[in-house]
Amino acid sequence: MQNYNEQNRIQYFADILILIGLVLISAIVFSLLGALISSALFNIPLSDIMGLLSNTSDSANIGFLKFYNAFATFGAWVVSAFLLGKIRSYNINSFWKFKMPKVRFIWVLLPVLFISAVIVSAYLLNLNERLPIPDSVREFFNSANSAQMLERMLQMNNNFDLFINIICIALFPALFEEIFFRGTLQPLLSGFFKNHHIGIWVASLIFALVHLNINQVIPMMFLALILGYLFYYTKSIYTNILVHFLNNSLAIFAYFYQNNSEIAKQVVEDKFAPNMISFILFLGIIISIFVFIIQQHKLNHNE
Repeated sequence: MQNYNEQNRIQYFADILILIGLVLISAIVFSLLGALISSALFNIPLSDIMGLLSNTSDSANIGFLKFYNAFATFGAWVVSAFLLGKIRSYNINSFWKFKMPKVRFIWVLLPVLFISAVIVSAYLLNLNERLPIPDSVREFFNSANSAQMLERMLQMNNNFDLFINIICIALFPALFEEIFFRGTLQPLLSGFFKNHHIGIWVASLIFALVHLNINQVIPMMFLALILGYLFYYTKSIYTNILVHFLNNSLAIFAYFYQNNSEIAKQVVEDKFAPNMISFILFLGIIISIFVFIIQQHKLNHNE
């Protein structure tokens, strides 16, 4: 983002407000466009579109549902972020950072980081579920409609369905959400607060809350923090997309193989429960990896 660090907090705040407005407008426009295009592509009467979106018990027209969701999500996250860059005349790639990371062994470290994050997140998930959260709060954040819709989209009968879900439910959300939350929102918040740590934490909290699942807000925020710091220190969105994609893919593969694997079934039912020793061990691995990445970041910065 050219000369972006020279702007004052008022400009950052203004950009955040513009971004929020663009998200709302883009979400509405692309939801309507998605309905029109879906009607033509899947030969569904336009009058039936809203009914299919609200009818979570109908397993038909899953292809339409996946297309519509991907299209609307693209509009809400990517188009809004792109329009902000155009309105403010910013170099898009300067803050989305589609460039290779300058961290040694990063592609070897990322799978280890991901596996460690999965173990720690599973422990935090069990902790999250034991919190005394009021039922009114759970009902506000946990949309049964959204959960049932996701379950419909995860239905798979063969390897082709698995491939489609990897693209529509794993890859697209990883790409779209990283562009918006880490590539756009996080830098704006960091600039407004004049502190990258606060920017990362606030962006991570928003990311967790936007998913509207209070039962998973702690592990989701933990993952968001990992992605936030990974983006800040590697200066590459590719690392984030990979980790985010692997996390989404894990859920899809678990759902696909749940009838053939006890571990996969436990993951699907949120019953995979690592012990305290595993939690401490893998949290230590995550910290060690970030210590190495930060050291590499400092070396590259000093060069």
